[in-house]
Amino acid sequence: MKPDVEDRLSDSQRKSSPAITIIVAIVAIVVIIAVWLLSGEEPEPESSVTAPPQTVMPEPEPVPELPPAPDIPEPAPVPVPEPAPDQPEEPAPPPPVSLETSDEELRESLGSAGDSEILESALSNENLVERGAGLVDSYSKGVVLQKLLPLPKPEGEFAVVEENGLATIDPSSYQRYDQYAKAFEELDTAALVASFHRFRPLLEQAYEALGHPAEDFDNAVIRVLDDILATPQIDAPIQVKKHVKAYKYVDPALEQRSGLQKQLLRMGPKNTARIQAQARALRAALLQNQP
Repeated sequence: MKPDVEDRLSDSQRKSSPAITIIVAIVAIVVIIAVWLLSGEEPEPESSVTAPPQTVMPEPEPVPELPPAPDIPEPAPVPVPEPAPDQPEEPAPPPPVSLETSDEELRESLGSAGDSEILESALSNENLVERGAGLVDSYSKGVVLQKLLPLPKPEGEFAVVEENGLATIDPSSYQRYDQYAKAFEELDTAALVASFHRFRPLLEQAYEALGHPAEDFDNAVIRVLDDILATPQIDAPIQVKKHVKAYKYVDPALEQRSGLQKQLLRMGPKNTARIQAQARALRAALLQNQP
């Protein structure tokens, strides 16, 4: 899918366009991560030169080697006490949710995790489980997809400060993402973890439909969070350079980072720190084997 036209810091990410636009949400996590990691992106301009027809099939692109990630344990079973003789039996648990009926239950489950307009907008989409699995798949590879989960775009435009022939990101651009960072920061971590385990079988089913082993889904989730946590904190002005209609980072070490990290850098150090704090708490909670 091609991303919508907006500000971009790297045209190399067009093929997979939070705010950003995260988790992280699975859909509990994926929808959430998408909430802030999915702002608009500016696509590469289309070439005016018509490419000659291919006479030889191109070699397939190598599959990138993904970093290892730990498994997310299943929650420990909760012991069920025997009912007293004079008390009625507890009602049977609700039947497992299906992909066809998951949207309503997921909205109800995640609705308790926060009350921001951004989260509400994210949950207004359809096929949330499938979207969530797709987002985890792309985020785990460092790729940010714009149209997989449409969200409100940040207000204003990307801006730079030019001085002595050098351009740096205007700090005012960071403020455009304050509401995204705030929405992510205020999410209830326990509610996210509960939603993850509630919908985990469906998320794994949707992930498997993308061509991956279902049991690898939880590892992909942790890779998303690890990628967020590996984003550097840069308080100094970040130099950028114009490239056609987009901007690239001048520092090659930044330009070579994943699309997810490059998007986080665009949010500014304060917003990135707020998002990383939530991602760190979420990672720890997911890796705990608790009821």
